Amino acid sequence: MEYLTVAKTADLKGCSERYIKKLCKDGKLSCNIEINDRNRPKYMIPISSLPEGLQAKYYAQKRAEAGLELVAQPVKNALKQPKKPVKTSIEEFSEDERDEIALWVDILRDWQRYRDQYPGKKTEVDKLYVGKCQLEHNDIKVSVDILYRKYAAYRNNNLQGLCENRGGANKGKSSIPPELWEQFCYFYLSENKPTVSRCYDLTLECAKEWYPSMVSNFPSDNTFRRHIKSEIPQAVLTYMRDGDKAMKDKCLPYISRMYDGLHANDVWIADNHTFDIQSYDEDNGTIHRLYLTAFLDAKSGVLVGWNICDSPNSQSTIIALRHGIMRFGIPKAVYFDNGREFLTHDVGGKGHRSRKTDNPEIEPPTILQRLGITMHNAIVRNAKAKPIERTFSTVTMQFARMFEGYCGGTIMQRPESLKRRIKEGKIPCDFEIREYIDMYIDGDFNMQEYGGAETKYKGMSRIDVWNMDIKSVGIRKAPEAELNLMLMRSTRVQKIKRNGVFVEISGEKVWFMDYENTYRHLGEEVYVRYDPADLRSVRVYDKSDRYLWTWECADKLLIDYITESKEEISDAMALQRRVQRFIKAEAQNITDGLNSEHKIDLMEAAALKAAHGKQSFKIVMPSNVIMIRADNEPESISKASGDDIVVNIDKMNENAERRKNKWRSD
Repeated sequence: MEYLTVAKTADLKGCSERYIKKLCKDGKLSCNIEINDRNRPKYMIPISSLPEGLQAKYYAQKRAEAGLELVAQPVKNALKQPKKPVKTSIEEFSEDERDEIALWVDILRDWQRYRDQYPGKKTEVDKLYVGKCQLEHNDIKVSVDILYRKYAAYRNNNLQGLCENRGGANKGKSSIPPELWEQFCYFYLSENKPTVSRCYDLTLECAKEWYPSMVSNFPSDNTFRRHIKSEIPQAVLTYMRDGDKAMKDKCLPYISRMYDGLHANDVWIADNHTFDIQSYDEDNGTIHRLYLTAFLDAKSGVLVGWNICDSPNSQSTIIALRHGIMRFGIPKAVYFDNGREFLTHDVGGKGHRSRKTDNPEIEPPTILQRLGITMHNAIVRNAKAKPIERTFSTVTMQFARMFEGYCGGTIMQRPESLKRRIKEGKIPCDFEIREYIDMYIDGDFNMQEYGGAETKYKGMSRIDVWNMDIKSVGIRKAPEAELNLMLMRSTRVQKIKRNGVFVEISGEKVWFMDYENTYRHLGEEVYVRYDPADLRSVRVYDKSDRYLWTWECADKLLIDYITESKEEISDAMALQRRVQRFIKAEAQNITDGLNSEHKIDLMEAAALKAAHGKQSFKIVMPSNVIMIRADNEPESISKASGDDIVVNIDKMNENAERRKNKWRSD
């Protein structure tokens, strides 16, 4: 048996000696271990343990060294590509291919008629016809060989042969062996998104290591690029390189919403948007980005109501909703995502944020319930459920980019001159953005062409679509005074305490009370409606949503922990004394109507009650008497058995007194 050293094996395989030694150590390559002169292991690899390809390469080298003829290597079956299916029906071809087939049929028939007109040498006639055909059809390639090849396809009814001008022998075949293509795809189809060039280089290195016989005919970089387009579906490519979410957003069939049965004010969609504008806050002198809370009519695409705030919150949602209702009426339903600014207990309820421990029975009615509006929530982590995002993209493109303070949505979109403009004070103030957004939405955005799917509104503006559709369903309205009541915020159910009821604003409790009547209702369960913009008073309701009272702010009870203002302390103590007087007066009024002769103390009342009871006290003995006797009866009793026993109490008292005097003398 022939053996090879590590060096010869590495040269044969086209790899490093270190790699061959590792294969031997790991047992992946059979070998005999010998000890060399330096007392180190020496690996001897038998020829029979090598792959067939390397064995054939070794013997080919030996034949070449001996001057013998090389043996042709058989082509592996794995490298053979399946034959491309031949089209037989005219319906399988495209319109251009069918036109090309019809053109060649006409040319071939004309060629045969042309040949029949000249009885001379046909080869000369064919050359003449090619020249004629090139003049008449300068957009196709015509030669004698092409005529004969097309005519052979025509006689064999090979329609595919009539529309193929390229006609190469290797057409439709791949020059990339399956092993290399699989290795390339393993590198390329990764979320790390390596480039084609990098994957090509790595595949080449792997070929040198494991498929050295394929290195000499290794396909080009462009071959792999063409293979990516033809062999890997775009959906698979997106899934493997961009992830599951990108595949769902870009490749899965999308759901088309039907708007035919939807009318204006049926559904308003709400969301928050961060302006891509750096603006100056004139109140505290800082630079920040404002937020837009907006409601969009799903039917027409009109922005019905909005509000600008420093950060998204539930109060901004209510202000934007009120703005929309005052202008366009009350919608039937609203569509929220799962942000905390929407899912609060007094706006629309907690929605998906509800817990099993929550008790809906003690929750006061929400603002949406008082307005008769149904709330719908988007599915959690479902980005496709927010159609208003397209509106915000339009606002960014048409509105935000018009300002000097435009900063872009990402660091890559940020203008290089932004820092200079901020330093030079060229960015807008908050009041400018608030002023211009009102002009832009009604004067520009709502006047733009309707972009929905209903063709009957094509060419109309968004506001015109709303105006036309609202006529068929009517509009829901509420008087402004009642609307203000329905849009008031609500606290949770609370018990009335010594300071009354409270509203929590920014983590601080603001107390409200009626100085004359609060003490009458201590411990009662109520909830409070309030307007955050006007905290001078609140409305108090019971748990059945019945209005009870309007209580004023107890601001005199709020003083600093350490204060030097005697007036603040004096006012607070005066308030305490005032309530104290009310309580004492109430107590006095309760007993003032009693006659003086009836004003007796508790002891007299108790004695009177006992005297009345003593008159009715009587013990009634039953006729059935059960006598209880001791086991050992005294002698005096047994002698007097049957006679009455007489007990002398006076004698007993004398004996007791005599014993007492004796104890004292002792």
